[in-house]
Amino acid sequence: MVRRAAEICHPEEFRDVYYQVFREPPYGEDAAAAAEFAERLVQHAALPGFSVTTVLDDGVLGGFAYGVRLEEGWWHPQAAGPAPQGLRGPLFYVYELAVAPGLRGRGHGRELLDLLLTDRTEAFAVLAASNEAPVRELYRRWGWTKVGELTEPPNGVDLLALPLRLMKSEER
Repeated sequence: MVRRAAEICHPEEFRDVYYQVFREPPYGEDAAAAAEFAERLVQHAALPGFSVTTVLDDGVLGGFAYGVRLEEGWWHPQAAGPAPQGLRGPLFYVYELAVAPGLRGRGHGRELLDLLLTDRTEAFAVLAASNEAPVRELYRRWGWTKVGELTEPPNGVDLLALPLRLMKSEER
């Protein structure tokens, strides 16, 4: 069941799902990176404009998506160039989308993102995606388009954007 969560009560559950997902290629994250993720998640959860969606499997966290509103003028600090003209207003930055391996192929990723982005007031959502990750093709099919790329390792990471007006018009 995909739902919007009110808060991050158990960051260790998010850490565990993160580790299951991001230890796989092309990411190769280790347990220390998963612990750092959990710390960042708690910090992001305290920011205004934070939102998280989760999927539960028999009451156990099996996936999540989260992001934060970033105010006008923000652009990814590792971007190779400036923000495109249309992306200079407030943005909703999707920090993570993670679905445990045993729950993939059931539409949870799309549901998590759709619910996360529903009712956002920003004109665009932005996320960073590895060109080597299987989810990259899903983002393309879901309407996300390349608007930039990152210069720092790992190489081959694009910034993708989705007009949130599309989300609102598709619901009608």
